[in-house]
Amino acid sequence: MSAASTCVSLPVHTRPAVIAGQLKNFAAFLPGAQVVLHVSAQARFTPAQLEAALDQGGCANACINPQRLATGWGNILLAHLANIAWIRRHLPQCARICLHSSNDMLVRPGLARHLERGASLLHRRPILPGSRWRFAAPALGDPALAAVCRRLGNAPLIGSQVEGSCYEAGLLYDVAEIVKHAARQAAWRPYPREEVWLSTVAHARGAQVSGAPYVFSEVHRFDRVFWKVLRVVDPLIGRRDDPRWLPRRALEFLMIRSGFHRIGRRMVDRIAADLADELAPYEWLSDGKGSWRVFDRHGLYGVKRVPRRPDAPLRRYIDQLSAQLMEQLMEQLSEQSDKQPGARPSLP
Repeated sequence: MSAASTCVSLPVHTRPAVIAGQLKNFAAFLPGAQVVLHVSAQARFTPAQLEAALDQGGCANACINPQRLATGWGNILLAHLANIAWIRRHLPQCARICLHSSNDMLVRPGLARHLERGASLLHRRPILPGSRWRFAAPALGDPALAAVCRRLGNAPLIGSQVEGSCYEAGLLYDVAEIVKHAARQAAWRPYPREEVWLSTVAHARGAQVSGAPYVFSEVHRFDRVFWKVLRVVDPLIGRRDDPRWLPRRALEFLMIRSGFHRIGRRMVDRIAADLADELAPYEWLSDGKGSWRVFDRHGLYGVKRVPRRPDAPLRRYIDQLSAQLMEQLMEQLSEQSDKQPGARPSLP
């Protein structure tokens, strides 16, 4: 399969310039992929402003889904489902669908070849009672999801990071069809449904999983340390299973504000150079009730979170990497064209 059979679902709500920059990033690191944008109903720009920014940036790799739904934290699943339905109707050649967010970026060449190995890239994260993950209880108590799981033979809940996950298109169409009606029901307590619903149903439908998501998230860096701290302080503050308990919330807030977990240039350089030995300490994670592989060695190609500001130092640094890679690609295409006129150029 070629990269032309790859589609990307990308919900956006931020500045048009940031969106254009991310699309140029995809054009460099995942050339040939078609990016389908879902523009939030709350976006503070007009479709004309977005189209102008994309034209100015030379972004020929994007389609804009005309359906605009309300989005927000814990309310991204419907946007992805809208994009999946649009891809199914308008891009029948699509063989695989990758899911992304507007605050991740790619940093390492070779993703197209990685995806061509086939099957889906998902976490196998068990979601069980007593988990230190603050959203385990809301997910386990979600009646709409419980009804879906019952129809699938009491399927267990299995979570997966969305950013950098990839599904065989036929499988994701099947998953979307199963959850599309139930997903419209409001959750009793907000939680990131997109991290639970898609992966749970995919595994229940016998998904052939060949690896983990290819985006490294700072969230896992935070959780790793936060959960270790909780093991010590839980006996002191009590109510382990209640993430709304004020002492726990205060501790979590202070640790987030410290910024120890933020992605920086050093992590970007590690992933870009595929320094697997330096990344190995982050490979596995346990939330106190289950362990799962966060990423595969030699299987990381992107990072999250990247600030949604054009002038953010980390975004500017990754933009430079994208520009350098695009220059290399253009030189390679030119050389291949000179040597073999009419031949199809190979992509990294």
